[in-house]
Amino acid sequence: MSAATTAHAARRVSLRARWTAVLLLVAALPLVALASVTARTVRAGLADTERELQLTILDGTARTIVTEVEYAEETTHRVGRALVDAAAGPPEGRVRQARDITARAAALLHVAVYAPAGERVDTIYRNADGQRVAPPLARVPESLLRAPPATGAWLTAEFTPAGVALRYAEPLSDDGQVRAWVIATLDPHWLAALVEQVSVRQYDTARRLIVVDADLRLLVPGAGPVGTSLAHRDIFQSAGFLRGQRDRDQHDLTLSMEYRDHGEPMVGAFRALRRMQWFIAVRRTQREAYRALTDARRVLTVGALGCVALAAALGAWLARRTTRPIEQLDALTRAYAARRFGERSTVKTGDELESLGGALEGMADKLQESEAEITRRARVESDLARFLPSEVAEAVARGEKSLALGGERRAVTVLFADVASFTAFSEGAPPERVVAFLNELFTVLTEVVFRHGGMVDKFLGDCVMAVFGTGSDPRDALTSGPDAPAARALAAAEDIHRFVEASAPAWKESYGLDVALGLGVNCGEALVGNLGSERRMEYTVIGDVVNIAARLEGLARGGQTLATGAVVRAVGSRFTYNPLGAHPLRGKRELVEIYEVIP
Repeated sequence: MSAATTAHAARRVSLRARWTAVLLLVAALPLVALASVTARTVRAGLADTERELQLTILDGTARTIVTEVEYAEETTHRVGRALVDAAAGPPEGRVRQARDITARAAALLHVAVYAPAGERVDTIYRNADGQRVAPPLARVPESLLRAPPATGAWLTAEFTPAGVALRYAEPLSDDGQVRAWVIATLDPHWLAALVEQVSVRQYDTARRLIVVDADLRLLVPGAGPVGTSLAHRDIFQSAGFLRGQRDRDQHDLTLSMEYRDHGEPMVGAFRALRRMQWFIAVRRTQREAYRALTDARRVLTVGALGCVALAAALGAWLARRTTRPIEQLDALTRAYAARRFGERSTVKTGDELESLGGALEGMADKLQESEAEITRRARVESDLARFLPSEVAEAVARGEKSLALGGERRAVTVLFADVASFTAFSEGAPPERVVAFLNELFTVLTEVVFRHGGMVDKFLGDCVMAVFGTGSDPRDALTSGPDAPAARALAAAEDIHRFVEASAPAWKESYGLDVALGLGVNCGEALVGNLGSERRMEYTVIGDVVNIAARLEGLARGGQTLATGAVVRAVGSRFTYNPLGAHPLRGKRELVEIYEVIP
């Protein structure tokens, strides 16, 4: 059995399995479709619910933060006015009033008052941690002094080992003249506690909610320590965030999205707070958000498996009843494959399968007759191959070509090879040794000629005649190039010399003969076909091209290849030649141009 047949048998699926598979599909497809629709519906509902929950969380958190921030801004303004307004009373009273105002703003850490030129004048601390967590600025930033804002402005967050400083600065002006500056600093613990409280209340765990500044640095612990940059990370890597970031200066944009974080599917939402240039984001894994979907899928899977098991049992029972006669026919075909053509079908179902069994019996009878014919043809082809080229022998055995006398004119290349100094060896050696040597030599020379697509025409004593271009090789139609008949003849001549050189020491030892071959090669038109009589014929090549090749072989020394100018012109520069000039040859009126082929 071939590799392809074995592979096909390994991939074959029995009819019984197909019957079972059909019933499984009939049962499973609706279930799969129902499960798919149900899963999509449940997922869509869960996604909507999660989206609404996250947006609600963001809205509530944003309102709380904005409310506290607005109150902190108002408190900052009032503290500044109380400290710088001389009409409000003596300095001690104004300071007490400022402390009372500051104490009511839970989000504030401290409020600092600065002179118009930017030097710090005084600081009202809400608690003792203010100096340690985020000390007040020594002076107003130069950027504010150069371009005072019309109203208050939130400064860029400052990150220190002690925490983050979130500052709000406001110029106090009368008639367009800055009389003082006031800068309030938010308590980072207030913001962190607020965010953690919302996350724990909604999700039973902290750090689902995060707040970052305009540069996407964490203002509260969440996806890392405070100050960690989340640029191109977490929810801020998604396309939805990038679009929302472009729009954040126009309104407090809120967006919900699904994305992946380190390959984990996530669902999240973010809100941009224009007032502080902050972002609030809430996110969690889809596995956690859609846990109900997993439970629904589990129930659907258990139900589907039960239906599939029932369908499989029913399919196996029906398949067995249907496939039993097919198995019998399969056994019959295997018997015929083993050439047991006397076997007969046992299927008696009264339907198409019984008719198929009868057809197989008729096929077996025909195969038995055909096998006898194939054996006869193979025997004829084997006998003819001893005398004809293999392609010709096959064509005759198939009936495509007859052994009639005659032939066709073709452009061929003829090679003669002769053993130099063979006459002396044959005269002094026993005939058995001579024949043994020639058989050994001719066997290899024949293989070399066949390898290059040539035909061994005949053996003449110690001489071999080979022909290239008889039409027995697909390359014989070429007229130029390395695969043209003339080029293949010279390549075969080179291989013959190499073989002889390699085998000469062994022949010297075995037969006492220094073996060297002289070769002659010529090309031209000749008649290729059957020569002789109806009772005895020979497939050969007839023409002057043969005579000239034989004359060249007679002139060649041992180890030398001589070729005519026609061969050299047909082959070209793929070989190296030594021109020997034009010489007269026996039986030729005109001189023949001869070249030595240099190995």
